[in-house]
Amino acid sequence: MNYYRLITYFTSILFFCQTLQVDAVNFVIKNLPLHHPHNETLFLVGSFNAWNPSDQKYQFIKNEKAQWVVSVPDQLNAFEYKITRGDWSKVESTQDGKPKANRVFISENESDTVFIDILGWEDLAGQTTIILHEIPSSTPYESKFFLAGDFNDWDPANTNYQFNKDENGLYTFTLPSSIADFEFKVSRGSWSTIECLSNGRYRPNRVYHHTSKGPEQIIVSVDDWEDVFKGHFWELPQLTQFLLFHLFLLTIYILWMNHGHHQLKLTLMILLSGLSTVTLYWTSYYLPTKNALGSIHLFHYLMIPLVNLVIANVQDDVFRSFQPKRYLSVIVLLSVGLLASLGCYLTQEEPLLLIFHERKYPTINLLVKVFFVSTSLIGWYFSKKHLKEYNTESLQGSTVKLVRKAFEYYQKVGLVIIMAFFGALVIQGYLVFSFQNNFELQDLSDEIIWYATFTYLIFISAWVFKYHAFIKPIDQKSTYRKEEMTSTNKEIEEFIEKMTQLFERDKLYTKHDLTLNDVANLLDMPSHKLTKLIHQAYKRNFSELVNDYRVQAFTKRVLIGDAEKSTLLSIAYEVGFQSKSTFNRAFKKSTGVTPKEYMQKSAVKKILED
Repeated sequence: MNYYRLITYFTSILFFCQTLQVDAVNFVIKNLPLHHPHNETLFLVGSFNAWNPSDQKYQFIKNEKAQWVVSVPDQLNAFEYKITRGDWSKVESTQDGKPKANRVFISENESDTVFIDILGWEDLAGQTTIILHEIPSSTPYESKFFLAGDFNDWDPANTNYQFNKDENGLYTFTLPSSIADFEFKVSRGSWSTIECLSNGRYRPNRVYHHTSKGPEQIIVSVDDWEDVFKGHFWELPQLTQFLLFHLFLLTIYILWMNHGHHQLKLTLMILLSGLSTVTLYWTSYYLPTKNALGSIHLFHYLMIPLVNLVIANVQDDVFRSFQPKRYLSVIVLLSVGLLASLGCYLTQEEPLLLIFHERKYPTINLLVKVFFVSTSLIGWYFSKKHLKEYNTESLQGSTVKLVRKAFEYYQKVGLVIIMAFFGALVIQGYLVFSFQNNFELQDLSDEIIWYATFTYLIFISAWVFKYHAFIKPIDQKSTYRKEEMTSTNKEIEEFIEKMTQLFERDKLYTKHDLTLNDVANLLDMPSHKLTKLIHQAYKRNFSELVNDYRVQAFTKRVLIGDAEKSTLLSIAYEVGFQSKSTFNRAFKKSTGVTPKEYMQKSAVKKILED
């Protein structure tokens, strides 16, 4: 009997427990939007709880598998529901931020676990959807497309930013409203497979600003891919094609027509420097070269000052007056620019690429152009200055005039081109100091420089073609023809009288930039005749005669005590010398002693006389 009662009680307890036990359906969130705010709580809301958006009974909780889970009693056979983040303003939406229809649960059609994918949230509806509208036909089959931008540290292969194909066959990707202003590009999984322009050149970052509160779309057309585009010589811009072909043919022509004349090496120096400039510019179009060399392809900015330097050196060689120290400042500036660019290349960084292709850092762009224009101007200035200073009296007169005219013509055109460079510099300066982010002005400044450069190189090639017969060292005069040396004693006496009047009475030698032509004009005679008369009357050339007068004037002033009131260099400058080295050299040649030795002898002589 007791056992019977015990079994009865145990059966009753089991029955009571079964009545208390309620079967449930688990709702598991499988996927959340990419930029979901993970610190917020999720709720299941539906017709079963009067659509309460923050009902604590139906709050999702993370289980041991880190899944968001909530349970609903099994007796709820059918109901509608949605997911919220605690408020109706934070309800789930479609992927593009539009309102989403209620989800429906019917127990007959569902298992005891329901998996949910949340595509988006209505409060984050200001999303930006990027649509790949056009893809080049050269795109490899079954390629995957990725979004790389400042929102994902420019990762070109981040699977969280991979484009997906929609029902219309278009590749799309949606960014949340939290990303409103951004820069981006499209890649196929690496930086070597990044998109480029239709001509194969580097594509600047795409920039977008989300302006509305609602969803927006960006229609993107990819022109080509850097790894697919095949750069060829004939795909260069027409102007670059013309220059390369023209300079190359002209170089071959000079070599063919004058292969036996080593003097033409100066002409070839000019042509090859221009050809190198265009070739380096070409590398910025030819992607295989650009990818292999990196920022080194921007060395062409250093080539224009180098062409100016080559012209100046050729000019010195032609007039037999080559002195490398004259252009030391230009060489130093070019060396600094070369080392800076080479440093960028060796460290595998692309700051120059960002400056000139992404159009960022306009201030650095300005500094580079200031360096570029100033170096070109310095080289041009020295070339012009030295042309005026050349002592041509020892050179054959029939050629000197033509050569001087050729270089003066070059310098006039060179100045016009440098003024165009300066105009580009002014535009860049305006862009910097007006704090404008105007890509059109940036491009205009760059294009002025390169179109002016191309114009300059076209002129150089035409100039070389016209004057190449004269661009070689001018022969020096070795002897005077006998008939040119004969002058009567009367002519020589009259000439000495006129020279004495100019130099002793008018003190013409004190003029710093005095030239043979200046004296010839004052005496109303050709310069070659003046040279002949000076040689016959004084047995020296023009420079030696002028320096003798200056040395005599210097010694007179020292003897009367001017050295006690002023420095020797200032006295030398006042009598016509332009520099200390010229003065020392002329003084030693005229007196046989240095100025210092002469001063010591003068001091001893003065003591003895006293």
